[in-house]
Order: sequence, then structure tokens, then C-alpha cells
Amino acid sequence: MSTSNALSNWWGDLRRNRDDERLIAWLFVAPAIVLLAMVAIYPFVQMIYDSLFEFTQAGERAAFVGLTNYGTVLSDPRFLNATGFTVIFVVVSVVIEFLLGLGVSLLLYSAYIERRQLLVTLSIPPMIMSPIITGLTWRMLFSPSYGMVNHLLGINIDWIASRPWSRVALIVADVWMWTPLFVLVFTAALQSIPDVYYEAAEVDGMSTWQQFKWITLPQMRTAIVVVLLLRIVRAFKVFPKVQVLTQGGPGAYTETIAMMTYNYGFRFFELGVASASGVLYWLLMFLTAFVLFKSVAEGLISPEEN
Repeated sequence: MSTSNALSNWWGDLRRNRDDERLIAWLFVAPAIVLLAMVAIYPFVQMIYDSLFEFTQAGERAAFVGLTNYGTVLSDPRFLNATGFTVIFVVVSVVIEFLLGLGVSLLLYSAYIERRQLLVTLSIPPMIMSPIITGLTWRMLFSPSYGMVNHLLGINIDWIASRPWSRVALIVADVWMWTPLFVLVFTAALQSIPDVYYEAAEVDGMSTWQQFKWITLPQMRTAIVVVLLLRIVRAFKVFPKVQVLTQGGPGAYTETIAMMTYNYGFRFFELGVASASGVLYWLLMFLTAFVLFKSVAEGLISPEEN
């Protein structure tokens, strides 16, 4: 009984002391921090460490080579080609998804569409499908012999094994899969805008374009920034869809950085080079997200702009 009273007194003292309340807050957050360190921070630090070594075929560290692995990666034409395609893939697919998602969201939110919640729900399935299933589905659709795409368009293109159509096929598959994410987020953002803003704009004589420019876009800015950041990072990590749909071909035409990192480690068994590729891969994603935040997000969410 005395132990219970002591614990009760200790807890009461913590509650009465503001500094100790902060300690309580940290105690609640600590498990999440430990879990994050175990599943994210430690593997990343380990990858940086491994990138400085040469490995044997058995996966054991053989010798310290410093930055040699980074030089090997940066001098590899296939890695440079993969970097170029990855950047093109991210920019083109995300821009198309953003524009389509915004357009569909505005259409669903218009007064001409009823049951918009049902339509938004019906658009979600492509987004929740496995990338492997998506790749297999579009591989069948793009088949030159029995694919529906060639049949509907009345053409005869080998989408999977020809240039530049293999890249087009990957972008089309990605746009089909991830445009619903933009629709879902943008529709929710549009529904959160108070109708009184548009009523006041109509009284002031604003046109539809002016309402979109001065009311809709500013009110959606946080949603736009968040979904763009999430989608760009996700697009950089594309791998299963490429592996299933084109397998990086024809040749190395559709290889991505993720695929090259996989090849270094599991096909060529160069674990040090694979680790260096992974570090450069992460740096590219981080710099892209940082530039987006500094150039777009920081200005959009700055309180001085409100």
C-alpha cells in the first residue's frame, strides 16, 4: 500500500511541475522515437558505413575503400542513365497526376455533379492495388499481340520493348495508379473551403477564374504541398512496377535508380557499390524535397502571407 501511495505522490508531483510535464510528454513519444531509430535511422547510418567498404561475394567486409564506391557509381553510364530517367519519370508523372487530380476534383466539386463522395470512392481502387498487380495488368493491356490498348487505338506498337514507348507505358501506368490520391486529397480540401467565400466573391463580381485564383488555390495550398511532397518521394522509389512491366528494358532504357541499386547488390553482388548508390539515391530525393519546400511550400505556408 505504501508503494502505491509513493507512486501516486510521485505522479502528482510530476503533474504539478511544468518541466516534469515536458518529461512526461517525452516519455510518451519515446517509444515512437526508438522505433523510428530502429527501422529508419540505424539502417541508413549502416548503409553510409557500408558504402565505405569493399565486400566479398559472401557479403563480408574485405577492405576500407573510402569514397571509391561513390566514384564507381558516378562513373557508371547505366547509373547516370537511370538517374536521368528517374528524374524524367518523377517530373512528368507527378505533373500529369497533379493536373488531372486537380481537374477531376474541380469537376466533382462543381454544381453539375451529384454523389461526389461515391465517385471519389470509386476512383480509389487503383491507388490501393499492389504495384506488382498494376504492372502485370498494364503489361497485358500493352501487349502488342492481344493488348486492349492497341486494339482500342487501332495501332500496332510494341509498348514494352520499343523506344520511347516503354517509358510512356510506365508513366501511363503510374498516372493511372496515383491520380486518385490527388483526387482524394484535393476533393477533401475543396470541401473544407467555406461557401461564404464564394458568396462574397459573387457579390463583388469575381469571375470563375478569379475565384479559382484568389480563393480556391490559396485555400488548397497546404494540401497541394503535402501531397506533392509525398508523391514525389514515392515516385522516386518506383521499382516493382518497372521490374514487372518493362524489366528495365529495352536494354537499360527504363532502368531507375532503385533498380540499379538492386542490381548492384543482388545481381552483381557489389554490396559496397549498392550502399553508395543507395546513399546517392537518398540524397537526390532529399534535395528534391528540400528544393520543393524552399521554393514552394515555405512561401505557401508562411504565416506572413496570410
